[in-house]
Amino acid sequence: MHNRMLLIRLAAVLIAAAVFVSGCDQYMTSNLQMDGAVTQQVTKADRAGFTVAMVEKALQRYDAQGREATLDYYNSPESVDGEWYVFIVDENDEIIAHANPDLLGESLHGPVGVDITGYRQGEAIASATEEGKWVDYIFLNLATGNQEFKHTWAVRHDGLIFASGWYQILPDLSRSAPTKADRPGYSVHLVEQAIQRYKTEGREATLEYINSPANLDGEWYVFLVDENDILIGHPREELRGQYSNGDEIGELGVDITGYRYGELMHSVDEEGLWVDYFFLNIATGNYEYKHTWVVRHDGLIFGSGWYQVLPGLQLGATKTHPVAYTVAMVEQALQRYEAQGREATVEYYNTPESADGEYYVFIFDEDDKLIAHANPDLIGMDLKGDLGVDVTGYRFGDLMLTATEEGLWVDYLFQNLSTGNQEFKHSWVVRHDGLLFGSGWYQVLPGLKVGVTKADRAGYTVAMVEQALQRYETEGREATVEYYNSPESVDGEWFVFILDENDQVIATAIPDLLGEDAKGDLAVDVTGYRFGDLMLSATEEGLWVDYVFFNPATGNQEYKHSWVVRRDGLLFGSGWYQVMPTLATAVTKAQPAEYTVAVVDRALRYYKAYGREEAVAYYNTSASVDGEWYVYIFDENDLLIAHANPDLLGMDLKEELGLDSTGYHFGTDMLEATEEGLWIHYVFVNPATGEEETKHAWAVRHDGLLIGSGWYE
Repeated sequence: MHNRMLLIRLAAVLIAAAVFVSGCDQYMTSNLQMDGAVTQQVTKADRAGFTVAMVEKALQRYDAQGREATLDYYNSPESVDGEWYVFIVDENDEIIAHANPDLLGESLHGPVGVDITGYRQGEAIASATEEGKWVDYIFLNLATGNQEFKHTWAVRHDGLIFASGWYQILPDLSRSAPTKADRPGYSVHLVEQAIQRYKTEGREATLEYINSPANLDGEWYVFLVDENDILIGHPREELRGQYSNGDEIGELGVDITGYRYGELMHSVDEEGLWVDYFFLNIATGNYEYKHTWVVRHDGLIFGSGWYQVLPGLQLGATKTHPVAYTVAMVEQALQRYEAQGREATVEYYNTPESADGEYYVFIFDEDDKLIAHANPDLIGMDLKGDLGVDVTGYRFGDLMLTATEEGLWVDYLFQNLSTGNQEFKHSWVVRHDGLLFGSGWYQVLPGLKVGVTKADRAGYTVAMVEQALQRYETEGREATVEYYNSPESVDGEWFVFILDENDQVIATAIPDLLGEDAKGDLAVDVTGYRFGDLMLSATEEGLWVDYVFFNPATGNQEYKHSWVVRRDGLLFGSGWYQVMPTLATAVTKAQPAEYTVAVVDRALRYYKAYGREEAVAYYNTSASVDGEWYVYIFDENDLLIAHANPDLLGMDLKEELGLDSTGYHFGTDMLEATEEGLWIHYVFVNPATGEEETKHAWAVRHDGLLIGSGWYE
């Protein structure tokens, strides 16, 4: 569990903010009179606005009737309105009016001012000014008898604080703070407490606390990183002031296995992130595996974590963390070499006992010859030769040979002995005493299930892009662009294309396209689908984009499936072609049946790319109409939700809408459509002519919806 309380707080605060903005907008338009009446009634449906109104009426009562009468009223049951009541705090921050008489005389700085998560909401309420402020915390709802999330509006007036609030029931709300038995939950709880302290007491006081002995509780403590990635808060004084991203300033962001966890940690946002790495456990004095929860707030990073002892594994790495485990494998090999010498080390890593599933160590000698490997058939092969070239043609060996004592990651396709398949391998290699020591872990890429051959067209496409990315990392931008603008880079129907930071084509097998903009006509296929908008949204994770495009190998317009990946601001892509039964060549309106299928296919791709709401909205606009062609959509209840004629929206395909002027109930047949698609022919009004004509419609079922188009005759 990553502490449900943190997620509960975040969700509630976001909801409260939205409601508050809406509520205050409405409330600000109201005119409160001195007698407490509101000229524009604020209802309980506007919970934030109603809360503000409760406080304003209390202020007006105080100004009109005085302190004593106001306290008498708000200490009476008559002042309570369901979950709403006003409470008043005096100049000493003590409660002097409340719907719960047991709280009278209690101080906001005492137990009543601390909620069940440990948040000191009393201090936040006590800081209220005449401008008013919202404070969110967990408190007893007298109307239900339950602890619930409370959103309170507090205003200081004449030295007193007047406040009221509304409650929100949150799912799975814990009745108490996590205990140390719930180690992840307790870690998240500590971070949340630190952030609340920061909000209440400010940066200086929070930092002072974090750097004090009071912050250290066994293995638990909170640390704080500033806007410049400098560690400014930590129980270990010698670490303060170090750069926590692991560069030349310091190696705080690199653990003992060489894993650069700092780079991941500094990618955190306000939603929080778990980061796992090796770190010194102050409580034991040992390096142990640490699971840390970090959250960015106000530009700072707050973090806390717990430790795990992993017995029997050098450096504590496990296979659940393949990067650390791979580095540990190589580190073990280097230590064996130092302890037992070259001959014994090479002998050991040529035995089956040295392999651990997909993990094994390989060693190259001074002449770049393989002298140790889990596959004995490879012994003696040269890294500069065929061994160093993967199935896509990428010469990973050239990069691997540049490794130094600092170590180097090299990614390529290689046979996984555990599965027998060609898979993507991430290898860590280190130069030591003239030898090259390495190990690695495998990753099955999307579409890359069983080896990379052209028979596996999706896998081969992914491999083409990976090869281009490797070339870019090894040879640089200029050489990569030059290569992919050459005929040598083309492999049948496969070629790599590259877009620059301005979305312009800088490399392609089709020279006429160089300089074209992916936001322009280039990225609109012959069916009118703007695939470029989707393609340009690709990230480093990669994205599949399907569209109709010219196949230079055949000279035809064909259906293309492209894999695109963003790297360093550039977009790298490749794809494979598919000849569709209705799309053998370019589709024009001279081929109305094929064009209709293309229009529906475009709508399906639009739906997949942008979602239901956007698709329905678009196909209800005139911009989606192409002469006599338009797309219509029926929902799960067979009701029309998108059409070129807005007068038909909401009609049922099972009823009059699905009955043509000849008496044919085509709607019944249309509802039989599946994902394979179905042709239906009937009489319908052509919006382009206003006449009843024979319509040939192609309808496809997708996600429970019915999406179709047609042409008239």
